[in-house]
Amino acid sequence: MSLENIEIKLDGIGHAICEGNLAVPLYQRSYAWEEQHVRELLEDLASSISAKEAEYFLGSIVLIGKSGKALEVVDGQQRLATAMILIAAVRDYFLSVEDDRAHDIERDYLAKRDLNSRERLPKLKLNQTDREFFDKRILSGLDDPGRKVEATKESHRRIAKAAELAAEHVKSMVSVHGTDAAKHLLELIYFLTNRAKVILVRVPDHANAFTIFETLNDRGLDLALSDLLKNYLFHLADTRILEVQQRWIAMHGTLEAVQEEGIVVHFIRHLWASKHGLTRERYLYDQIKRKTTSKQAAIDFAEELAESAIIYAAILNPDHEMWKKYGGSAKAHMSTLNMMGMIQVRPLVLAVLAEFTVPEVRKTLKALVAWAVRFLVAGGRGGTLENHYSERAKEIRDKKITTANQLWKAMQGLVPPDDDFETAFAIASVSKAGLARYYLQVLERFKAGKPDAEIVPNTNEDEVNLEHVLPQTASKSWKHVDPETTRAYHKRLGNMALMKAKSNVAAANNSFANKAAFYKTSELLLTSSIASYQKWGKTEIEARQRELAELAVKAWPDKP
Repeated sequence: MSLENIEIKLDGIGHAICEGNLAVPLYQRSYAWEEQHVRELLEDLASSISAKEAEYFLGSIVLIGKSGKALEVVDGQQRLATAMILIAAVRDYFLSVEDDRAHDIERDYLAKRDLNSRERLPKLKLNQTDREFFDKRILSGLDDPGRKVEATKESHRRIAKAAELAAEHVKSMVSVHGTDAAKHLLELIYFLTNRAKVILVRVPDHANAFTIFETLNDRGLDLALSDLLKNYLFHLADTRILEVQQRWIAMHGTLEAVQEEGIVVHFIRHLWASKHGLTRERYLYDQIKRKTTSKQAAIDFAEELAESAIIYAAILNPDHEMWKKYGGSAKAHMSTLNMMGMIQVRPLVLAVLAEFTVPEVRKTLKALVAWAVRFLVAGGRGGTLENHYSERAKEIRDKKITTANQLWKAMQGLVPPDDDFETAFAIASVSKAGLARYYLQVLERFKAGKPDAEIVPNTNEDEVNLEHVLPQTASKSWKHVDPETTRAYHKRLGNMALMKAKSNVAAANNSFANKAAFYKTSELLLTSSIASYQKWGKTEIEARQRELAELAVKAWPDKP
């Protein structure tokens, strides 16, 4: 790697901030440090200062640009932002005691004021998502009304939490050092400026930044996969980098509302798997590099990321406007898959939504729910589900599968057949209340002869509860059931029913005879039918669950 026009130096992170004119590009990820990362930094700094260590190493910071001009932060924004949050907390203390050193700290490390407009010019600007929030919540003074800005994004909440932890740290220092607090807080600022070291790498352009990224990655430093991929695509795009940047920003903007940890990497991996088969995260970057090798390929892939992100956001949010064209049933099926935690099906759903017609999407989502239930109850066959779903997704992308019925044929031998499913359902225990409620809601529709009805029993837990006929903690009226049977059968689906909240509270831990009076009045057939039993125990639970299992085969058929 040529070092021409590349500047590398060891510098204090506080000094790098003091120099200022730093900006996180719009396409970079938002503030990502969790509470533990912030605590570790604060504790490490305190320990280093206490031990009078000459240096504390914070890693590397990669900047793009020329000296004297605005510099893009392409790596190291988390450390820079967190250091500024801590410095701002020190500034806030001096503001609270009306010490004019607060002004000096703000001017040197946080932001200066334009001489004419009096506009605040931050030393570090975060990305588009976090910039305004960081400016108001961190850089503003204690009495500034903007300080009370609402955190509307997950990254905002992380920034606010980091500020809270930094303020607690400063408060603790003040408490410990008393009248010498100012001296020790200034010592902290000095340590950040001169002894909290970073390797500061300044490169003239994105091509050189990519080379630096590759070198850092090869040497085992922990760089985010999404950052590596982004910089690789930017490098490959060369003179058309702006197009790739715009598409990357569009993808980030689309996924931003999802607020799921690691969402960008999950999305890219699932999209890639839907086109190339199962791809584990540790191999994803290398596979994309191997198959994406030209300027046009980088542009095409970036375009695909931007377009597919819309579909992926809809997969995770059944209230997304995209579902309007598919109707209420498809939306409900997608919501059910999410409720069941079927993350491994996402590559297949991505392919289905991208390639199938609207009627075939509806049929397929219904089938995927049925298969998911069968897999949850009876287990899978022949390898991991994610592998099978990814292979079917690839076949859909390759036009080898174009309908729900063809997909079903490709899944035969993998989805548990009726006999196996019914047998497994007849003995199934369900620990998750939400899943048990869903099973009973669907079975109730089939019992009522309304299998396609979109109106289901009330899902509001404040109005309709999940009732356990045999209670977990049995009263004297249940002494005929031994503790071992109670432990084994309490969470069996045959022991559960949907019930109005008021009736459930009234029935509570009463005897079966008393409970049966409440069951008998229920409008739900599966609940009222419990009252036909004369007593309740192991035999009755097994008998009722066999009845539910017979319904289950019809409620979740293996064929679309």
